[in-house]
Amino acid sequence: MPDTIIIIPTYWTWPAARAGHSIGVVYDHPTPLDGESTLPRLLESLTALQQPGFRVLILTAVTHPELEQAASDHVTALSAPFRTRLSLIQATEADATFIRQRHPALAGDVRMRGYAGVRNLQLLLPHALGAEVIVALDDDEIVAPDYLRVATELVGQERDGERILGLAGFYRDAGGNVLLPEHPPTGNLFQDKSRIMNEGTRALQAAPGRLARTPVAFGGNMVFHRDLCTRVGFDPGITRGEDIDYVINARLQGYDFWFDRELVVTHLPPAGHQTSPYAKLVQDVTRFVYEREKLRLAGQTPAQFDPYPGRFLRDNLEAQALAALQAAATPEDTSRYGSPEAILAQARRHAREVTPRYAEFRDRWPRLMAAVGQDAVLRERLLAGRD
Repeated sequence: MPDTIIIIPTYWTWPAARAGHSIGVVYDHPTPLDGESTLPRLLESLTALQQPGFRVLILTAVTHPELEQAASDHVTALSAPFRTRLSLIQATEADATFIRQRHPALAGDVRMRGYAGVRNLQLLLPHALGAEVIVALDDDEIVAPDYLRVATELVGQERDGERILGLAGFYRDAGGNVLLPEHPPTGNLFQDKSRIMNEGTRALQAAPGRLARTPVAFGGNMVFHRDLCTRVGFDPGITRGEDIDYVINARLQGYDFWFDRELVVTHLPPAGHQTSPYAKLVQDVTRFVYEREKLRLAGQTPAQFDPYPGRFLRDNLEAQALAALQAAATPEDTSRYGSPEAILAQARRHAREVTPRYAEFRDRWPRLMAAVGQDAVLRERLLAGRD
């Protein structure tokens, strides 16, 4: 097996008694510091993996900077029972700060903040540790004993004259289903999102053979070869859907992502502490307006990413987004996150102002990865925290 690191981001928020405190970053379902974490369940499943020699790197992200030390201490305590059975390393915003200080000309975007920021650290830190293959899981999953064998047996191999450098796989729910629950169609893209995503999943299921080129990936079941992640990073301008945006970034640089139908995790998200549907919708609107502008600047058409996310990147996007936001808005949501009209205006501004910066980030990323890969001081810092 190639030198492999399994990376697990964890997301934390205020204890229940302080639930109304300020939120700096929105995540789908961050765990309250006094809530029950799903992380131990995943770590327990990793102890049964049949492949030896892998390492596990846990990333600790928070919704507000004041929570960083408490969350770090909490993750240390949660992972302590597994340190005799797994080779564990933990990283926090302090490590991101260290990288910024070590490489100020290259690492201005490096921070444990937001989905893209966390995901970039899931590439940077394993690379600093010399990993050839990075396997990305989320902490609300469990895996079968043969998962790592499946994840690593094809990556780096050749298929149809092209090397397989990025792999994605299915999420299976507690009942064994890979399709999302569907509501009757409404005609609105955002309200019908699950149906459109399922259409894409069914197409991947129907494709011949084990592998198929894919326009989508699920962030908690992705595999990256070093030869891909040293060239393509997660766009810091994206606020949500960074996994699918990564597939777009790779395609724009000439790399296909592949869907492996045997690469399956069981996804068991917590029933409580879910982020507001309106807050998620706000981030979806921002992300799709942004991605559409990215494709426009690159001279690319959205059809190559159909059905999902391609259908969300066409000319009717803004009208569909406004209707969905208006249908979902409550007085509490609009007071906290903004009115539908304000959200759409902000999404346009974000796309107009931030999208042009992606080209600079894209060109800087390989130089940052090269610098981090040669940084012995960073490597020793990370290893010093391992038990």
